[in-house]
Amino acid sequence: MLDHAVLDALGQLRGKWQPEFVDRVITMFMETALTLLTALKNGSAKNDCAALHHASHSLKSCSATIGAYPLAARCENLELLARASSVADAPARVDAIAQEYRLLEAALISRLAQPKRRSELAQRSAGQLPGQFRDYGSGG
Repeated sequence: MLDHAVLDALGQLRGKWQPEFVDRVITMFMETALTLLTALKNGSAKNDCAALHHASHSLKSCSATIGAYPLAARCENLELLARASSVADAPARVDAIAQEYRLLEAALISRLAQPKRRSELAQRSAGQLPGQFRDYGSGG
């Protein structure tokens, strides 16, 4: 649900561990995600494929950036359907995205609540910078 190595790498972008930066990224993600989930629900209720496309694309990108690949994959699926103007089951897809987000949100809140012990985090991410790109699609 969440690749913690991605957040660890974000926290070391400037060469040293900065837990406050990671906390800000997580907080900004959660605020943005809630706005985008509302846009998805509204787009679904109005059968607005353009709104669904925009919100799912944005949430996909934000999710991938923090290592939330399952959520990014669900958003990508909806994005592709909305781009083709064919989302017959939009409410069910948006509900699945919202459910995946709730699981992710719990993991992010848990991470925010953890003590920021550098040695523990350094061990977890030592030598493991994630690749710049990752295939998070549902296809084989």
